[in-house]
Amino acid sequence: MANDQTLKAMWKSPQTFASVLLTVFLDRFGVEGLQWDPATIALEIEDEFDVDLPQVSLDKLLVAINIVTSDTFYRSLPDFVMFCNVLSGDTYRPDMFDPADSSEVAWGITEGLLLSPPESDQDGPFSDEIRAYIGAVLDQEGIINAPDVLKIALRKANVSNAAAEFSDDPNMFNAVYDVEAGKSAEIDDIIRAKVQMLLGQLQALQLRNGATGAVVKTLAASLSR
Repeated sequence: MANDQTLKAMWKSPQTFASVLLTVFLDRFGVEGLQWDPATIALEIEDEFDVDLPQVSLDKLLVAINIVTSDTFYRSLPDFVMFCNVLSGDTYRPDMFDPADSSEVAWGITEGLLLSPPESDQDGPFSDEIRAYIGAVLDQEGIINAPDVLKIALRKANVSNAAAEFSDDPNMFNAVYDVEAGKSAEIDDIIRAKVQMLLGQLQALQLRNGATGAVVKTLAASLSR
């Protein structure tokens, strides 16, 4: 019963990651649950775990299911942006466009790749439209050197407008460059912290069918890089 209470708390918490929720869902309902409509999914979870399922948790689970059952995360820009927002904790708002910032994109890609690693593709899994969007976000936020996970971006320039303004003043250029390098390092730190949190959540799971050991090992290896 203690484990049931742990799982109930995970469904209720806005801090639980989509990949953790999907793992729990598949453990209890199997792959056939991936074909259910959202209303059925919500009802089955609420009945199985005796929980009032928060919208944020349902949205994360639905995004995770979409990522593992289709390629829209990699090919459709509107879906990519929405998925990144939801994976970062926003609720789905179909009535408005909410651009995903660099931190949201970085985490969306990180968890999306964990949920559904792409097959080997020489040109990369993401469409050029998505890669150009990532580049535009980096340019808008003044990030010169992209964080590791965002190096797939397609960019129009190698330096930001802010840095270019001081190209004839080495001291100011270096100062601006240092600030922007700090932004990139901050995103890398955020991703590492979230991976550590995800690792902890997976380690806390006691599944009925299977284990999370392989995923935990992969995540732990990524933290040591």
